[in-house]
Formats: sequence, C-alpha cells, structure tokens
Amino acid sequence: MKKLMYTLIAMLVVCAVPSTIFAGTVNPPLTPERQEQIKTNVLAGLEHSSAEVQADYVQLVIDLKRAYPQYDFDYAIIPIMGKLKNEKSCGMRILAALALYEFEDSGMSRFAVKQTIFHCGDERLARFCKTLIRKWENRGERAEYTAQVVYPF
Repeated sequence: MKKLMYTLIAMLVVCAVPSTIFAGTVNPPLTPERQEQIKTNVLAGLEHSSAEVQADYVQLVIDLKRAYPQYDFDYAIIPIMGKLKNEKSCGMRILAALALYEFEDSGMSRFAVKQTIFHCGDERLARFCKTLIRKWENRGERAEYTAQVVYPF
C-alpha cells in the first residue's frame, strides 16, 4: 500500500509540475526586423506555386493573428481575399474565409466573406460563410494562444 501511495504521488508530481511551470509563458514581443521577415515570408508563401504551401501560410496567418493580436497583419488580407475569390479548391476557400474572420475589425474582410455567400457556386462554402457572418459580431472571450518562437541563431 505504501509503495502504491509513493507511486501515485510521484506520478502527480511528474504530471503537475511541468504544466504549472509552463502555464504562464507569454509570447515574446516581435522586433521590427522580425515583423518584416514575417511579412516577407507570408507574402511569398501565399503566392507559392504549391497549394499545400499556400494553405500552410494561410494557417500561419491565422495562428499569428491569434498569438499576436496587437500586431498589424493587414498586409495579408488582400492575398487571402484573392484565395477566397479565385481558388478552385473548396477547402482552400474555406480556410481563406476563416483567416479573414480572424481580422474581425477589418471591414474589407467582412465584406469579402459576405459577398462570397452570394457569388460562389458552392453550397458548402456559402453555408460556412453565412455561419462566419452570423458569428462576426457575437464573439465571446477567446483563448490566448502562446507561440513558440525558435530562432535559428
């Protein structure tokens, strides 16, 4: 019985200590040079020839906007609007609509999502955009995301 108790306490310590240590991590601030690097890479990635790479960069914009809401990522709105309007893949267009949803204070992104409802030929995309427009104004508290920044140097 004593051995079982020690084992349970050891398991509790192993599971609880790392989560309490890392629970308070905050996203490190981005320097102006780092912001410029991010801008250059995001714009290049959104124009890449591979659809998978483009989808990864759209997801990166979503993650950056959630992790760093205080920074301006508006340079990505126009290329993402182009993806929403011109892509053949419904999945990519849905991802683009979701990325535009992250720019909640942008009138351009809301307008693009709203116009997609009326002008797209895909029922699934139109239904998804309708849901985003309904939820646009009634957003609840959002979880705070922590980004892990790894510098190669």
